[in-house]
Amino acid sequence: MNSNNLPDKEKLWYWQEELNRVGPRFTGNKAHRKLIDFFEQELTDMGLKVNRDKHLFTKWEAKQWSLSVQAEHGGIEEYPVTSYYPYSGTTTEDGVVGELIYCGLGPGNFKQAAGKIAIVEVTVSKLPSSVALRKRTSFPKSAKLPFGLRNSVVSSLMKGPDLVEAQQAGVLGVICVWKKISAENVRGQYLPFTTALKDCPALWVDGNTGDQLKQLAFRHAKARLVLHAEIEENADSDTLYAILPGTNRSENILINTHTDGPNACEENGGVGLLAMAEYFSKLPLEQRQRDLVFVFVTGHFQIPQFGIQGQATTRWLHDHPELWDGVGGHQKAVAGLTLEHLGCREWKDNQENSQYSDTGNLETELVYTANEMMNTIYLDSLKGRTKVRSITLKPVNNIHFGEGQPLFDAGIPNISLVPAPDYLCATGPNGYLDKLDIDFMDEQIGSFIKMTTVIDRTPVEVLGQPEPYAKGLLGFLVKDANEKQ
Repeated sequence: MNSNNLPDKEKLWYWQEELNRVGPRFTGNKAHRKLIDFFEQELTDMGLKVNRDKHLFTKWEAKQWSLSVQAEHGGIEEYPVTSYYPYSGTTTEDGVVGELIYCGLGPGNFKQAAGKIAIVEVTVSKLPSSVALRKRTSFPKSAKLPFGLRNSVVSSLMKGPDLVEAQQAGVLGVICVWKKISAENVRGQYLPFTTALKDCPALWVDGNTGDQLKQLAFRHAKARLVLHAEIEENADSDTLYAILPGTNRSENILINTHTDGPNACEENGGVGLLAMAEYFSKLPLEQRQRDLVFVFVTGHFQIPQFGIQGQATTRWLHDHPELWDGVGGHQKAVAGLTLEHLGCREWKDNQENSQYSDTGNLETELVYTANEMMNTIYLDSLKGRTKVRSITLKPVNNIHFGEGQPLFDAGIPNISLVPAPDYLCATGPNGYLDKLDIDFMDEQIGSFIKMTTVIDRTPVEVLGQPEPYAKGLLGFLVKDANEKQ
């Protein structure tokens, strides 16, 4: 690796700040468009030709949301909303008014809720980590998977309300109550982000607010729920990809991420791709054996409309077999590298779920490695790092989190970085830029440059094929939850 070609940390932070400056980048919104244009310009300035794939979809964008209850003395009392439920539905600007009714734990029992506003509790409980993640190795040795995983992203999907059933039952709207998680941790969570457009507006509140609303429901209080959203048919959003040629034009390495996301870390993988593109574009052609294909996909935050039985990158693979499948003169992708959620520090609730704070640790680098060779290449790339807390994983239960999944499923041996901080999907002050560590990010990107260099020089038969998924219970649970959504 030529250290003289590495982007300096000031350049990395400039890219990170520009990404964050535009604001939350929900699929196809104004901020997302600005970021995609910024990435295109940066790549063009490096001398790369940038290609755009335009995709049409139905865009849902929240404009106004609130929750109030008619008090016994006749006044109106406002209640805090932690966030709205994306793509749940829409009301007028005046909202809907109805009696509150408690409908239990998610997915909810809506039999008596016609014409009312339902309250459904969503518990963020622990799942055994072994049913979702299978460890290969850890570095340092002290890095361990917790016995139980608590994750608001998974809980919002698996334990949230069945909005289709609620709408069919005649429910006016749903109030989703977070349980066993702090109010600060759930503030601004854009969850779940993997569901299709529904016709039942829903809001999220914290546990204390939910307890108050439950008591009001037992007294048959009336509430006003406002979730006014604009729905645009045939909106568009673009995927970018750029090819840096090597001497062997029949083979390439795919390097991918996504561009939509609510904050500074989700998704800042594009910063890593820019740094890698700049590094390798400065090398003489003869030092690049294979093409490098940099893919910035859209649609991760609206997978039902962009993905094809998987993450958003499935759409790009479907549209461009000539750049990866090796059939009939097509290029062969010998490996894939996926960068997501760079530079994250760890924030967690305390045991009582009453306080949310920095633990003082780096967020664990969860890294899928498709086989033992890719695992070795990743571990070798960690040499010399001063900031590292990595656990490498085997995909298990038909689950491979993140945009590396489509590469793995397509038979492309991959290495995919996909940490999962608690604030991953939350909007917040300054995009939670303060929760990132630039030195950590810099070292992570350096590792991916090392990996690319090694892979570029390794024969395809040595790189091998992805190992099959291990089997287990959670895959069936997630499949069932997806079908219900």
